[in-house]
Amino acid sequence: MKARTIWAGLVFFVIATGVAIHDLPASWVAVRLAQWSQERVILAESEGTFWSGSGVLVLMNGPRAGGRLPGRMHWRFTPRFSGLGFRLESESLEVHGRLSGNLGWRQVHLDGGQYDFPAQVLTGLGAPFNTLRLAGPLKVRWDGFDWRYGASGPEALMSLALDADGLSSRLSPVAPLGHYRVHLAWGPLGGKLDLETISGPLMLSGQGSLVRGRLGFDGQATASDAAEPQLIGLLSILGKRDGAVTRLHF
Repeated sequence: MKARTIWAGLVFFVIATGVAIHDLPASWVAVRLAQWSQERVILAESEGTFWSGSGVLVLMNGPRAGGRLPGRMHWRFTPRFSGLGFRLESESLEVHGRLSGNLGWRQVHLDGGQYDFPAQVLTGLGAPFNTLRLAGPLKVRWDGFDWRYGASGPEALMSLALDADGLSSRLSPVAPLGHYRVHLAWGPLGGKLDLETISGPLMLSGQGSLVRGRLGFDGQATASDAAEPQLIGLLSILGKRDGAVTRLHF
């Protein structure tokens, strides 16, 4: 009789847990995301459930630095033997791509992919983006990688490339400023970042390192002779002037 009671209790617990998870509202995801990101990633106007829902993604860095991703972001979670599969997609014409992977028992796996989104979103990262107010399309591409929970970086070297073609700023009458490419290589021992200019009157270059989630960057900015008079204000905001060169340090 006692064994039967224990088994009945276990069955009830499993069923109750399954029902509770199945009925979790999308607002639960929004709350957990805000807590995990320390209020830097907000899921606004959430609808649906934990398993299938949507919301508006907003990057926040204080009350004056908010970047809203156009359209609604849709997510879907799928139970697997290896963990919990996930997929995120956007319905906006300005945002293209898919983010997918698996939340395993010991690590998270992210599939390789590509995402296109507007530079206005970067305002939510704070300085200097909330001052520059950049506009233009951004395209980010990455390789698939695994990240063990609690680790300071991915288990093996991963590669990410960001292209900004046709970038402009509200602080400059020159538009576009140029076409720029950022490449990030990141592994268990840290990461290395390279910035280069493909074309444009505003030329940016530099290198950075990523250690334990903290980015250090040193570079320079220069302007073509024809555009320098119109870009002098923007160059002064980007960094300290050293003759015709602006030193970039973050």
